[in-house]
Amino acid sequence: MVKFKVVRLCKEDAMTIVPTNMARYDLEKAAGLLREAGYEVDDKGVMVTAASERREITLYPSGRMVVAGIDGKEEAGQVAEATYSVLEPARE
Repeated sequence: MVKFKVVRLCKEDAMTIVPTNMARYDLEKAAGLLREAGYEVDDKGVMVTAASERREITLYPSGRMVVAGIDGKEEAGQVAEATYSVLEPARE
């Protein structure tokens, strides 16, 4: 499992998730895995955005994520754990 830290952005409803260890993700594979998990996905090449319910996740190849539509650090951490679990097969 990916270890990470949650960093507050200037917006109240968005947080950045930063892996504490080196990680690389195949974004094309990640996009497919997120679609299979029920997310609406937009693969922009250099990043993938995934929307589900009221949340939006932006994933970068380094494993860094921006999670929007959340109510605080605890929820951001829960979303990150669930997302990293889905993305494990895309990890290089």
